[in-house]
Amino acid sequence: MVDVFDEVEEELRKERYQALLREWGPWVGGAAAAIVISVAGYQFWEWRSGASASAASDQYMDAAAALEEGDLQRAESGFAALAESGPRGYAALALLRQGEIALQQGEADEAGRLFELAAERAPEPTTRQLAQYKAALARYDSLSYDDLTIRLTPLTEGEAPFGPLARELMAAAALRDERWDEARRAYDLLAIALNAPPGVSRRAAEALVFIRQNAPASAQDAGPQAEEPAPSDDAVIPGEENGQ
Repeated sequence: MVDVFDEVEEELRKERYQALLREWGPWVGGAAAAIVISVAGYQFWEWRSGASASAASDQYMDAAAALEEGDLQRAESGFAALAESGPRGYAALALLRQGEIALQQGEADEAGRLFELAAERAPEPTTRQLAQYKAALARYDSLSYDDLTIRLTPLTEGEAPFGPLARELMAAAALRDERWDEARRAYDLLAIALNAPPGVSRRAAEALVFIRQNAPASAQDAGPQAEEPAPSDDAVIPGEENGQ
């Protein structure tokens, strides 16, 4: 019976951690929405004197309203038209929204493709980095830790706004792939990073607890334990003291 309870507890730990990995989804969505709104406003003021910019703004807002109302067909049509022929800023925003629709429909690969197109079209760094991050997040389940590291490392350089989230996603991939040392080092840094949002720091601390509970002994606290002297010849082997 003890083994059964251990297996159940292990499954519960896995489920809790999987929920932890997915928890940032709504937060990222909220951040993305705020950036989309701010960039849309920027593009509107940037191009306020042009008729095409004004038309693109109206078209984007109409498609966004349709999406909010649940009219996916009208929303998709409006975003697709903007992505095809709208000014670069609005085209990138439209591709981002198309990617979000694809994610809602369970089409992760298509969402990743659309986010990558948005990154190519984006005229300024914030939207481009957001699109790159969302592309990696959409394809998280199909990309290895090494692949994600190649994609996300540029987002961690300098004062990139998505640096902490990019590091967290790489750490999660290391943990998923049971690369315990990389995961622990990444989460150690995130837990104390001054520029990490509170949610990222909290999740890093929880992930470190998970690592301590689940990492194999060989991956636990590398260094001091690895340097402990080997037991002497007369050391008692567990089980022998009872004649086992």
